[in-house]
Amino acid sequence: MREEPEHPPRREGGPQRKRQQILVRRLIAVGVGVLFLILFVVGIRGCLEARSDRGLRNYASDMGTIMAESEQRGKDFFEAIESTTEIDLANQVASLRGASEQLLDRAEALDAPGQMRGAQSAATLSLRLRRDALATVSENVTGAAADTETADAIESITNAMGELYASDILWIQVADPEIQGVLQEEGVEGIDMPAGNFMPEGSGTEFLDQTEIASIFSGVSGEDSVPGEHGLGLIQTSLGDTTLDPDITNEVSSESDEIAIQVQNQGTAEEAGIGITVTLEGNTFETDIPELAPGETGEAKLRLSPLPQPGAEVTIEVLVDPVPGEAVADNNTSSYQVIFGAG
Repeated sequence: MREEPEHPPRREGGPQRKRQQILVRRLIAVGVGVLFLILFVVGIRGCLEARSDRGLRNYASDMGTIMAESEQRGKDFFEAIESTTEIDLANQVASLRGASEQLLDRAEALDAPGQMRGAQSAATLSLRLRRDALATVSENVTGAAADTETADAIESITNAMGELYASDILWIQVADPEIQGVLQEEGVEGIDMPAGNFMPEGSGTEFLDQTEIASIFSGVSGEDSVPGEHGLGLIQTSLGDTTLDPDITNEVSSESDEIAIQVQNQGTAEEAGIGITVTLEGNTFETDIPELAPGETGEAKLRLSPLPQPGAEVTIEVLVDPVPGEAVADNNTSSYQVIFGAG
């Protein structure tokens, strides 16, 4: 009897087991893919949030610097209207108006995050009111200090003071709280904002009274103490070994703390006690050049401290105070963008 050949034993599971293995591999691959997708989304979201936080922080810091400088311009203005000559005052206010124009330009050029649109609108309007008010005062100084027919000029200056007062309200009650609120809502570490007020704190309302304005400007003298043509020019500003250019972003060493300002006497009269003010991140530094003969160029140096962090881009403002009788003060001030490097 012929024996039947033996068949090899079947492997348990067979095709079904293979299908299960393929299914398991696919599920694992899908799981790994989903995991990578989650990690990718989380990473992208984290980067976007970090970028957003950095943008909000930078905006608040930049606007704070601008408003601190505007606050200093306010102090300069109110010191000038109570202790200067008519011609000197007109020139100083014109110079401050130019500096305020630069601050407005810087504020309008800021890349304001979407959450800061309300604050940006209020802050730039505040700065615009300050610029326009200073222009009005500059145009009416002579009329307000005259012996007769001063009413129109006094009224114009009083209205300008109202604009300055309104600018303080916009910043203090609208823009600053809005900035702080957005930072808090977004969980961004708070930044100390400056007071930012232009008018003297606690006594601003007294300058809204026409009688007070008339009294102040009636004491402004029209005399020019030194005969001849008067005029100064800011020739050059250097920081460390770098000559600063107002039209570019300047890179300097992180240890560059000595600033040198060259000023030329472009008039025909000898000038004395030439004041110079440097503003950096809300800090104000003052120096002077004792005297300059006609045509002579002098240099003043001072130390800046504290210095910004390495890699930080900041604005440095330099203002040469106009001298009595100076008719054109547009070239007495300049603004420089500076990056302190890591070297």
